[in-house]
Amino acid sequence: MNELQFYIRHQTNFLQDKFILVFKSEEAKDFFQQALKGSHFEKVTSEVAEHAARIGINGKIIPYGYTKKLTEEEMNQLSTANWQITASLLAEGNERLFQEAIEKDKE
Repeated sequence: MNELQFYIRHQTNFLQDKFILVFKSEEAKDFFQQALKGSHFEKVTSEVAEHAARIGINGKIIPYGYTKKLTEEEMNQLSTANWQITASLLAEGNERLFQEAIEKDKE
């Protein structure tokens, strides 16, 4: 498996102007960059992403991105107290969302 990639997505026109996104493949990251038009992806370290989730940036807590493809059991495991598991789950959820979009494109 590839090493996880951490990004903060910046987009001032969205309700959430910043999001933490974690990817396990370059293809998934590229898909999200294409889909989130007008967004800037700032590559950060795992530690910076964890800090943003726990403490925030400029006084604002930064949520982690998309979780809709995680199971209820996986959602219950998300916690900044165990960042390694949380980051892996976030990357897995993004990968599932990417794979689903690819499958829909094939139809």
